[in-house]
Amino acid sequence: MAPPSTTSESEKMSTTLTNSSFTESPRSLSQGTAQTSVMTDTPLMGNRPPLTPQQSTETSDDDVPGWPTIAKLMAVRPEFESYSRFRELNVKNLLYYQVELAELREELKELELIDWQKRELSDAGKFAKRADYLIASPTLESSKDRKQWKVVVKIRKLLKQYNAALLQHEKMSALPEPDSCNIEELRKWIKRPEYGNYCIGGHGSDAWGDLYSKEKLPDPLMQRIWLLLRSIFWPPKAPPNTLDLVSTRPLRNIDGLTRWVQQKWIPFYHECRTSPSQTNTSDPSAIEENRQGRGKDGNPLFDLECYSGRTMLRFTSYVATVVACILPTLAIGVLATAHGTTHILLYIGGFTALFAIGLIVLTNPDTTRVEIFTATAAFSAVLVVFVQNQ
Repeated sequence: MAPPSTTSESEKMSTTLTNSSFTESPRSLSQGTAQTSVMTDTPLMGNRPPLTPQQSTETSDDDVPGWPTIAKLMAVRPEFESYSRFRELNVKNLLYYQVELAELREELKELELIDWQKRELSDAGKFAKRADYLIASPTLESSKDRKQWKVVVKIRKLLKQYNAALLQHEKMSALPEPDSCNIEELRKWIKRPEYGNYCIGGHGSDAWGDLYSKEKLPDPLMQRIWLLLRSIFWPPKAPPNTLDLVSTRPLRNIDGLTRWVQQKWIPFYHECRTSPSQTNTSDPSAIEENRQGRGKDGNPLFDLECYSGRTMLRFTSYVATVVACILPTLAIGVLATAHGTTHILLYIGGFTALFAIGLIVLTNPDTTRVEIFTATAAFSAVLVVFVQNQ
């Protein structure tokens, strides 16, 4: 296995753990509005050999197997950091608040009517006109005259809790979904005997998916190559967030080519350069056999190969710059040799379409349609002017 590459502590990381024994295609990033200008690294699992019962099982005080291990992993690799949204519980909580407030509202209406009907007999009848009397009603001797204000105070407290819960739910709903590829690889990390080794269990352990489900068998190499090339222009649709998870880290707003390199090409390259693991994490006997294993370095948290995100961004920037320089020159060169109006129009249409596709793939997602339309129209106008001046 290749040793982990060192990276600067100042560079954040976006984890995409991939191994050739698990060939389920990495999924595209969920779209969001949050942005960050830092392109992150991509750590991937190395190909570690299966553990044996004879290997050391000693752990340090800060490396306790179980939930502490998961917490440490998420602290070291924040890209794995994801939490249950508990959307259903939040919705139930709001609905129950809603029912309580609706009942109190009806009770308050009844008390307002009752107090109004005795306006000739007591001060409670003046509550509708004089709110200051209502506020001072706790000093009245009759307990019946104090009921309306007690309900108002109860509504006030409950309404404050309801509004706070509603605003919290709104903020929770606005949090971005985690990268589905990271969640998939976190689940694999927990399952692998040479890594997490099923270190957690019980309630909450299925937050990142079923730990005991069988992994998908590898697709044929040619099919993976075809899907890889196809994903450049037709990226697969991001799967729904069925696990109801949220991430506290802002989503990266990067161009399509950089996203493709990070999520498609790098995992594919890593799968091809690492040999398949012989460990069957779905085999209960293998799981039990390696239950106490911690790996040859005693710490599976850092056994990750890092592919520099800054290098990816620099590479795709070079590609975009070269394409931006070559495409107009190539279009003019082809038009200079074209003969006939039909051929010229076809060439202009083809290069204009190619230019528009390049804008979509090589620019950030926040590039508007107006900007793409304007740039494309300017490019086609340059070609038309060249043809006219020939």
